[in-house]
Amino acid sequence: MRHCAFCAVNVRETDERCPLCGKPTIEGELQRSESLHAPGATDYPSSKNKLEKQTEQETESRDVRVSKKLAVELISVFFGIALVVTILANLFAEHRLSWSLYAGVGILMLWLIISIPLILKKYPWIIFAILGPSIPLLIFVLDVLDGRITWFLGYGLPITLLVEISVTLGALFIGISRRKGLNVFAILLLAASFLCLGLEFVIDLNVQHRLSLDWSVIVAFVCVPMAGLLFYLHYRIMKKASLRKLFRI
Repeated sequence: MRHCAFCAVNVRETDERCPLCGKPTIEGELQRSESLHAPGATDYPSSKNKLEKQTEQETESRDVRVSKKLAVELISVFFGIALVVTILANLFAEHRLSWSLYAGVGILMLWLIISIPLILKKYPWIIFAILGPSIPLLIFVLDVLDGRITWFLGYGLPITLLVEISVTLGALFIGISRRKGLNVFAILLLAASFLCLGLEFVIDLNVQHRLSLDWSVIVAFVCVPMAGLLFYLHYRIMKKASLRKLFRI
C-alpha cells in the first residue's frame, strides 16, 4: 500500500490525489505531466493562468478607480460639512454672512486643489488648465468680498502666478525625467529658489517701490549649489540608483 507524501495516509495505486489532504500523489503527478507533454496536448493550465492574470489586473484597475471615486466622495462630504457648519456658525453668531464667505472661498479652493488631481490624474495638462485660472479667480473673489479691490493686483495675482509657474515647471521637468532619483530633489530646490526670488521681487515693488533682493539671494546661494551637487550625483555617480531603490519605496 502506498502512502501520501504530505500526510502519510494510505492511498490506492489508482489514486491520483490523496483522499484526505487532496494533494496529488507521485503517480498522479507523473500521469498529469505525461498527458500535458503528449503530442497534440494543449496546455490548459497555462491559458488559465494568463486568463487569471488578466482578470486580476482588471480587478486591480477597477479597485483603484473605485478607491479614487470613494476618496473624492469622502473629501467632498468632509468639505461640504465644513462649509455648512461655517455658514451656520456665522448666521448663529451674527445673523448674517460675513467671515464665513472668506472661509467658504478657502474651503472651495482647497477642494479644487485636492480633488481635481485625483479625478484627472491621467490628464495633467487638463488639471493645470482647470486650476490655473480658477485659483487666481478665487483669490480675486476673496479680495472683492469687502466691496473693493485692494491687495489682489499688487500681491494676490503675482504671488498666485509665481506659485503656479513654480509648481508647473517643477512638475514638468520631473515628469520628463526618464529616471527619477536625486534629480527630483534638485528640481524642487531650483523651483523653491525661483519662488523665493519672485516673492521678494513682488514684496519689494509693493512696499519699497524698488528692487532690493536680500534674503531670497541667500536662499538661492544655498539651494542652487545643492541642486547642482544632486544633479551631479544622480547623473554621474548613481546612474543605477532610482528613487525607489534609494528610499525603499
